Amino acid sequence: MKYFKLLVAFCFSISVAAQQHINFDKDWKFIQKDVSGAEQINYKDTDWRELNLPHDWSIEGEYDETHPMGDQCGYLPAGFGWYRKTITVPKEWKNKHVEIAFEGVFMNSTVWANGQKLGNRPYGWVSFAYDISEIAQNSESITFAVRVDNNLQPSARWYTGSGIYSHVWMDVKNKTHIARDGVFVKTKGDAVSVATEFINKQDKKQKVTLKTTVVDADGNKIISKSSKIKVDKNAKIKVDTDLQIENPKLWSTHNPYLYTLVSEVVVKGKTQDVVKTKFGVRDVEWKPASGIWINGENVKLQGVCNHQDAGPLGAAVPDKIIRYRIQQLKDMGVNAIRTSHNPQTPIFYDICDELGMLVMDEVFDGWLKKAPQDYGARFFDQWWKKDLTDWIKRDRNHPSIIIYSVGNETHGEIGADLVKTCHELDNTRPVTSGHSGSEYMDVMGVNGHSEKKGFFDHLEEEQDGKVFIGTENTHTWQVRGFYRTKTWFRDGYPSKKQKPYALPDLTEKEVFTHDWIDDINRTNHKQIFNSSYDNAMVRVSSRLNIAQLRDIPAYAGSFRWTGHDYIGEAGYVHGGWPFKAFMGGAIDLSNFEKDLYYLYQSQWTTKSMVHILPHWTHPKVALGTEIPVWVYSNCDEVELFFNGQSLGKQKPGKEWLKMQCEWKVKWQPGTLKAIGYKNGKKITEEVIRTANAPTKIELSVDGETLENKANDLVQVRVTTTDAKGEFYPYGENRTYFKVLGSGKIKALGNGSPVDVEQHVGPNNRKAFYGLTRAFIESTDTDGAINLLASCILGEKKQITSNQVSIDTKIINLRGKKVQPNIKVYYTTNGDIPTESSTAYTQSFEVALETTIKALVVVDGEKAYVLEEKFGKKEGFTWNKNSGEYVVAGEQAEDAKITNGKVILKDKLVRGKGYVKLHNVVGASLEWYQENDGGAGEADLYIRYSGKYKDAQGTYIKVIVNGKIVDDKFFLRNTRNTGNFWNKVKLPIQIDRGANTIVLETVEDKGILIDEILIN
Repeated sequence: MKYFKLLVAFCFSISVAAQQHINFDKDWKFIQKDVSGAEQINYKDTDWRELNLPHDWSIEGEYDETHPMGDQCGYLPAGFGWYRKTITVPKEWKNKHVEIAFEGVFMNSTVWANGQKLGNRPYGWVSFAYDISEIAQNSESITFAVRVDNNLQPSARWYTGSGIYSHVWMDVKNKTHIARDGVFVKTKGDAVSVATEFINKQDKKQKVTLKTTVVDADGNKIISKSSKIKVDKNAKIKVDTDLQIENPKLWSTHNPYLYTLVSEVVVKGKTQDVVKTKFGVRDVEWKPASGIWINGENVKLQGVCNHQDAGPLGAAVPDKIIRYRIQQLKDMGVNAIRTSHNPQTPIFYDICDELGMLVMDEVFDGWLKKAPQDYGARFFDQWWKKDLTDWIKRDRNHPSIIIYSVGNETHGEIGADLVKTCHELDNTRPVTSGHSGSEYMDVMGVNGHSEKKGFFDHLEEEQDGKVFIGTENTHTWQVRGFYRTKTWFRDGYPSKKQKPYALPDLTEKEVFTHDWIDDINRTNHKQIFNSSYDNAMVRVSSRLNIAQLRDIPAYAGSFRWTGHDYIGEAGYVHGGWPFKAFMGGAIDLSNFEKDLYYLYQSQWTTKSMVHILPHWTHPKVALGTEIPVWVYSNCDEVELFFNGQSLGKQKPGKEWLKMQCEWKVKWQPGTLKAIGYKNGKKITEEVIRTANAPTKIELSVDGETLENKANDLVQVRVTTTDAKGEFYPYGENRTYFKVLGSGKIKALGNGSPVDVEQHVGPNNRKAFYGLTRAFIESTDTDGAINLLASCILGEKKQITSNQVSIDTKIINLRGKKVQPNIKVYYTTNGDIPTESSTAYTQSFEVALETTIKALVVVDGEKAYVLEEKFGKKEGFTWNKNSGEYVVAGEQAEDAKITNGKVILKDKLVRGKGYVKLHNVVGASLEWYQENDGGAGEADLYIRYSGKYKDAQGTYIKVIVNGKIVDDKFFLRNTRNTGNFWNKVKLPIQIDRGANTIVLETVEDKGILIDEILIN
């Protein structure tokens, strides 16, 4: 039956002389392990799972601290996976050129067809295709097998996903055709030049007519030209065509107008091949003194860096969510994205073309090892030229791409060859890097080093005649809904190495106490949430970065790290487990905007807006305490009202410290209202109110609704509110979901960087600061879909209330809305509820240390059982907080240990304990250290303990990046072993990007190591 459906689909997709471009995503078999012989036709895969692509098996798994992906890749499972699919070969494929094309497989994939190996591609971020013409010609059916090897970990410095994470296609053409990625369109002014690459796979010479036509956005033919050529048998030839568009409509960020180039291959009057290429007409100039000019307009790159993954959806991001996220950034005021640190899937660039988003297209992270098992360590030397070539040929027609980047915080003379190859393949775009081989680059790209105080004082000298871009700045952190009034610098202030700009505290004493964990329970001093006031950074705040970009003419662009939070890289800044993600984005893992989003919107957009922070629900703040209330706005003036009384008007300032309007408001419950004025007239407003205890949930959709097609996706927002519908900002109760009708739960999330529950599989998720996200997928083309959501609500620690409520809501997502009969029954003693239990009718009181369970019955059918616990140890904390942060080091127990063991201890040490290196020569600890600033001098601090009866101390060897810094570094005796600790300092040199630090014993005397700190 499946074969019949596939053949019908093929027939309907026939266009020019049986030319076909067939989506090949559906009905694959999958197994998540390595098996022997699965490439063979007769291999039995009946017990394998059936699924549709794109697919990421890692995100489906459980987070686990012991998984080899580790903190760098987000603690998810990796390993091996196999995919298989068998099809009947349609008759239309006979005597044709047939290719199977993969947009992205992570990583180290090998593909077979009918047991014949087609090839291997180690790089996980490249698109590739295989010619299966001969197999299709000689076979009645084809069994495809794909082995994915992501076993050696960590294979990158951030979450990669595992599997066939993008689309697969079947391309069927006549034997005389245009090569894959064989059309290259270049524009300059009104001139259009086209290079077209033909392939003739016939056994005879062909007389070919190439017809090249430009079609406007309305489908009108603008200009056409034909060329007659001869192509030898089994040969390839390139043809150049020059065209001119009279008064072209120009592509820009605010008017992304796209033309279509139609390339037709005609033989003996019959069209053999048609390739349609979207392109834009725009001129880009690069001037060192003033940056980038697009169509004569000076444009600042207001950019962000982004990785491939989309939080709960992993690396296999649905096209609809890619579009949503790009539009979300566009609405924030972003006009450029750096694809950090690898190419994105092809649809990403199509959407950027359509929406007017500029792109810095980046191909590699490191040219050498940066993560232990990454591409740079294992495959770069052999594969870089092939991968770079395929990448540029795939991407070079996109008007959104204005610059290429070939590396990030790496080094080597190979940089010259990378740039040269880029120029050979595309001479219309400059090449840069993120602080890598800068001497070879056309444009000087600098990462965190460009944030340092004093950098711009010598910018012209640094530029050396090149355009300058801040390829990775600024670095700031914030957790949605979390606030601190004391400023935090990642490496402390002042920091000799980082040279940060001063940023004053907002209050003399810390105002807020709410936290995710008590201080005593942190396993690493880095495990803190960061404030949403724009006061948590390395060197420079977001506001100062915005001002520098705006005010310094030669500052061509800035790409903040990052636009969205991403899984992985959870140890370096955030201390590791249970932190699973990097939280530097303006938008969190579940696509919820943070306060920072609105700062950028106030500076980079013109549509009138106001945004108030923080929220106004502070049950543990003493009445009368002054709280800094900020309003971000792009209006002329902002007026703030508190409980109906005006606190005065302010004008948003140009100076970076005054970009926000700020009032000190004495805390008491009530209402804050901000009104924005333009030309003296009220234009927009925002109102926030103090919320009481959580009582309800509200359901809404973010982005587009479900279409009438299968496998479409919708984002449902669950908002925790009080009885009056006011947002409750500390909500952390668990919502349970059931899809009614033709849909299923694709994934669940909440934006938390520390929630390590599984995204795929469960039907419930706890809220994070008041919000939960459900991704719901349609399972057919037009069936009705409704979502039932239920929640037991109350304050987990009963800070102000011991009331518990149970709420159930339904949201219609497609088709007819249902209105079922819903009944709820509950228990308070921990027993499983039945329809004989207490029927829920209204809120009720419970004591601490109570577990509530509730049965939800829909039209007489049991839907699910809810559970919620209330107690002193439940939920987030309301601890006392001094506002003083410890600058934490790298813990010994997190290092790679050779001839040593971890000793767990909760006193006198940092982290979970320390490492005891054994009494042998060569016992060692090895740390990975990421340096997002420039290379140079640093101080290495070692915290150790050890006392020896027959000596004054012991010696260790210190090795940095494979070079011995000190082969006999002396560690003097401490007062005793284990209860007293010393800290010593050693000057070292560190590189940009990846660094490894090794401490190794040189005597048969063990030593206890607690941590190292690099400053």
